[in-house]
Amino acid sequence: MEPYRRPIEELPGDPGRLSLEYSLREPLSGRDDVAAPDEWTVSVRVERFRNRTVGGVVGSLTLYRLRQDERFGPHPWEGAEQYDPEFFLAVLGCYDLGRGGYRREFRDTVTSPDGDLLALTHARLDPEWRGFGLGPVLASQALWTLAGGCGAVAVDLRETGLTALCESLGFRRRPRPLGHLLDPASEVARDAREEQRRRYDALVDAWRAVHGG
Repeated sequence: MEPYRRPIEELPGDPGRLSLEYSLREPLSGRDDVAAPDEWTVSVRVERFRNRTVGGVVGSLTLYRLRQDERFGPHPWEGAEQYDPEFFLAVLGCYDLGRGGYRREFRDTVTSPDGDLLALTHARLDPEWRGFGLGPVLASQALWTLAGGCGAVAVDLRETGLTALCESLGFRRRPRPLGHLLDPASEVARDAREEQRRRYDALVDAWRAVHGG
């Protein structure tokens, strides 16, 4: 059995009944916002269990996606600060402030430097679900669902307080001024994804063994 910080008996329900719900926010205020980043809210939901009060949304993640396409000028990060300070800090180091586009350090670091850029800014999980390794499992699934076509996922660990979470997902400190990035095409990222899948399967099996499911 996987080592957990809390006894399996304290898990409030079957983790196999957790699901992720993706919501995309797109502003419709006019032509000035055509270059707005895609703002994703990923809600962690759990089915309401029979004879239990547990149910509904028990966690969430917030991510932004900057698309490298015809909608953007040379500085797609310029509007980031008005959406979220953590988002702005996470992506600012990836862009060349003078000539526009990605910095040379970014292009030299990631496998696919011409893809979009995804940024993780917030992640939370209700206290009763913590201590069983579910945070990295859920974040990993959300990142891999939204990271298709992205050259990297960025996070500003100075502000978000997500250091332990992001390290378990394969984020690594990159040369200054890039900060912490996850390269979806890297072996480190793929190995981390498989590890989180294995941990989730083990947790589900452990809970069902205790509850006779």
